[in-house]
Amino acid sequence: MKKFLLFLAVLFVAGQVSAQNTMSDLYSGKAKLTFLGLDFTQAKYIGRAGFTDPVAIKNQHMVSWNNLIEFEPKKFSLQDAFKLKPDQYQSKVADMIKLNESADVKDNITEEAYTITEDQVKKSVSKYSLSEKDGIGLVYVVESLNKNAEKMYAWVTFIDLKTKKVLYTEKLEGSAAGFGFRNYWAGAVYKINKSIDSKYYKQWSKSAK
Repeated sequence: MKKFLLFLAVLFVAGQVSAQNTMSDLYSGKAKLTFLGLDFTQAKYIGRAGFTDPVAIKNQHMVSWNNLIEFEPKKFSLQDAFKLKPDQYQSKVADMIKLNESADVKDNITEEAYTITEDQVKKSVSKYSLSEKDGIGLVYVVESLNKNAEKMYAWVTFIDLKTKKVLYTEKLEGSAAGFGFRNYWAGAVYKINKSIDSKYYKQWSKSAK
């Protein structure tokens, strides 16, 4: 009897592993994609003259940049970029808004160059508390807003929502553009989205596993 129960347990674990999503599932339309938004917990802000109000950045703009993903889907949706049907895509940024409450802006404004590693991205993801458990999540782990370069650098990161395993991550950049502080950096998010649509989707789908 014990051997039989052990056998069943092994089958259950194997089934759980096999049920994990893969990038191939996303590109074949077998997995739903949830755009989780922007994670600023490891970000730095390069160019002191460009970041004069850290309180507003944390309490106002981080929330607004995330909310734009849901409130302005015509501009910020990734559904078309990933060739997905409406029932295969959603945006849900509440978890990232909550996470960013722990972000430090004031002490991360600098003039120094800054990068994060893939391991740091995975460490950040491992701490997420996600309300969505089905399919694949996509989060932009922001490395920096660089006023000197006028660019945002972010690790575009795909996560199996059931396990929080990072399926794939790659650092992309987007040029900032727009009137006013919020729109200026929201423009960088838009440019990253457009680069996925025009270039990276094709590259990623060809090498997906």
